[in-house]
Amino acid sequence: MLLPMSIASGDKPSDGAILERSKRLCNGLMYTIEIQVRRIKSSEPEDDRFPLRQWMDFQFLIVALSRLRRTTRLADKVPFVKAQIESAINEFDQALPFLKKMRDVAEHIDDYAVDTVPKRGHQEVSRKDLEVGQTDFTNFSWLGYTVNIDDTVGVAQNLFEHLRSAVRTYAESNPASGA
Repeated sequence: MLLPMSIASGDKPSDGAILERSKRLCNGLMYTIEIQVRRIKSSEPEDDRFPLRQWMDFQFLIVALSRLRRTTRLADKVPFVKAQIESAINEFDQALPFLKKMRDVAEHIDDYAVDTVPKRGHQEVSRKDLEVGQTDFTNFSWLGYTVNIDDTVGVAQNLFEHLRSAVRTYAESNPASGA
């Protein structure tokens, strides 16, 4: 169900192309999420030299989850599936209320590290919070939240399945679309 990638200059991608792109990008991110979780739960050669390796892999998991949300959001540009995608993203956000805060702090760590929190940032986060956390390598506590990575993967899989379902529904209703 891949669509041609060439689009004439200035032309907007079709709804089918947007949905397929969103699905392809999310598919890659689902593999990335699975890799991060596998790394978090495993022993790696560098662990004896870098005891925070699993914590850093957790940070990369936050990035992958945030990108999954953003690339799923591409699909809500298609009016036919907008309500379905928005509902799935709302469900994702409710299940992972920590994600935006953790992503924001990690992305703007240079500001938080010197207590120059961006105006639209999380004013309650101090530089002293950045390197304080706890983990048993299934649960990670940071910035006032505890994240169970197994539950988090299930939430990500659910969002991806909603996207795949929306793409299928669109394709069935618009057979000429190629989606």
